[in-house]
Amino acid sequence: MKSVPNIPRYIHLYDGTTVENFNIQEIRSYLGQWFALDRIQIRGEFVQHNVGGQEQVPETIAEDLAKAYVEMPEGPASNTLYDGSVVQRIYADLIDEKENSSDHLHIAFTDKLIGTWDAGGRRYHARVSIYGWPSIISTIGVVEAPAKPRAYYFGLMAGLDEKLLREELSGRFIDYGEARLTELLKGYTMQAVFYHLSAEPFCDHPDCRLFNAHWQKEMIRAQLTSPEDFCNNHREVLREIRSYREQT
Repeated sequence: MKSVPNIPRYIHLYDGTTVENFNIQEIRSYLGQWFALDRIQIRGEFVQHNVGGQEQVPETIAEDLAKAYVEMPEGPASNTLYDGSVVQRIYADLIDEKENSSDHLHIAFTDKLIGTWDAGGRRYHARVSIYGWPSIISTIGVVEAPAKPRAYYFGLMAGLDEKLLREELSGRFIDYGEARLTELLKGYTMQAVFYHLSAEPFCDHPDCRLFNAHWQKEMIRAQLTSPEDFCNNHREVLREIRSYREQT
């Protein structure tokens, strides 16, 4: 298949979450529409799995992860995030040699807030996901990364109570405890898949799950309220993948 040359033979989903309303089995079933379910494996938290299931993370790895902390004087409510590029490098070094090829797709779900450095703006930006080897998807990122409605920020600047603002603007952005979290993260999981396939995880169509949303309203539209999961072009790619899978 020339258009999608890097179809993985195995997909590994790592569950490093404790938040409510996240169902990794549902993610697996969703991927199973295009990939054989017996080749999609659910695993525990990424680091613990890759250090042999040890309950205690080895000290050297814990120290490396601690160095990835970024203090945010202004920014996400958690006030602390991890440099996602650093975390990704640490994770990549832990992947078993036997699974260190394009036959394998590794996707780690985490409750950690991750971000990347913006050299132009000289600041970190929170992210929902970072794609690569492995891909990392943050459950907190869906709340903190895409921008909320302008009314939210204007209200904060005017000194309004944040809790009241969240209640007043409820439904216009994703907040903690969102019942549709799993449904929302299906799209980000597919972005990780498309990054693996072609290094192009995003789509310009606002009603496609691969749309690179910068605002909460864009994310809600692409992941939760659009009439179709994917645009015509990406549906065709997925049909090719399904056809290829059925022949192999």
